[in-house]
Amino acid sequence: MSYPKFKVRLYLITLFLLGTYPCHQALAQRIVLPPGTASSTSTPLSSLPPNGSDPSQILKTYPDGTKKIVPLAALNFHDDGKDFGGPPVLSVYSDPVTPIHRSSPERLSVAPIGTVGTPVTMNSTPPASPDPMSGSGSSTAAGDPMGGGPAPNPMGGGAAPVDPLSGVTAKGSPPPLQTVSGKPAPVSSTETTIELGTYEDFFMNAAIGGSIQNQLTARRVYNGSNMQAYPTRPNMSANFPYNQPVGVSSENFTFQPGFRFDVEFGYNIYDWLGVSLQTGIIYNGLNQYNVSFSNGESYHNSADGELVQVPVQIDGILRWPGTTAFKPFIGGGIGAIWQQLDVNNYYINTSDVQGNYCRSAFQFGFNAQLGANYTVTPGVDFYGVFKLLGAFTPRIGNYDFENSYNFALEVGLQSRF
Repeated sequence: MSYPKFKVRLYLITLFLLGTYPCHQALAQRIVLPPGTASSTSTPLSSLPPNGSDPSQILKTYPDGTKKIVPLAALNFHDDGKDFGGPPVLSVYSDPVTPIHRSSPERLSVAPIGTVGTPVTMNSTPPASPDPMSGSGSSTAAGDPMGGGPAPNPMGGGAAPVDPLSGVTAKGSPPPLQTVSGKPAPVSSTETTIELGTYEDFFMNAAIGGSIQNQLTARRVYNGSNMQAYPTRPNMSANFPYNQPVGVSSENFTFQPGFRFDVEFGYNIYDWLGVSLQTGIIYNGLNQYNVSFSNGESYHNSADGELVQVPVQIDGILRWPGTTAFKPFIGGGIGAIWQQLDVNNYYINTSDVQGNYCRSAFQFGFNAQLGANYTVTPGVDFYGVFKLLGAFTPRIGNYDFENSYNFALEVGLQSRF
């Protein structure tokens, strides 16, 4: 059979196959123009007649989206498409004016990855590479339509459209990210991301609030030579001078609600653990001076004065871990407390008795706290805290008191830097 007759019959068979199997359009993944081999079992295309000798071209579209343009004669060779997802779907592809040639590359209408809709025309001119169909080892194009460069569009209409995956748009702003299916890719935003600022660094607090001081009850008193426990004289005479400590069975001081102001400087070792140095001032005005005698008499005298406390203590703080704006915490520590008790005067009935008592001392003390932070902007928190300050059997001047406790509720601001 002569070669021209064989070619005519093969062309008719191809048209029949094209009428039987519809052409399926797929999203272009890559374009091989032309391939080095048809498949691992096919005959090299370099053995075919030189490109351009036959104007009829065949477009092979593989299941994975790969496209190949081959001359009609290439259909003589088996192509199982095992490297591209299976056998290809064939369609006629021929430029009625200019066949595929190394000096006149073809253009393809393809839909870029991530775009759903009408395909756009893109330049498929590839970089130079050996052309096995040329028969002479010369170079031809094997391009990538995803380049998206500003090269002129040979099909007209201005510059080639920009690749939507290139990160550049006509206005210079990045386009929305898309998946291969064309659906928008998930992108983090400030609406869904919580910015807390660093926790593993230094911080500073300032807080203010109200305080309540418990009653200070004297358990011993200085009698001029030593500390004497109460009562000093159970069988005291009824007319024993009131202003003498002998015969007094108990003394205590009660206080009005006051205020507390604290500052704290520390370091967060982890987001859940920090250490700090805390100080401040606590003020509670004196409300009453109460005294009882061994004969059963007792007096509740209004008084003027105050109790001032200045703690200087080292604390440890445990916080709720994780990237949450609301962080509960618990803490505690030990250190020194400076306390000063002033009794300016007290009133017995209508008599104003000058107390003229002002004594101060350092004590060993402890503290505990329970509260929560809330991040309002990265590195800045509002917080509320309940605090307890305690001192074991403090001695202030002439008195040894039972344990002292001060309770405070504060709000504050924390800066992390």
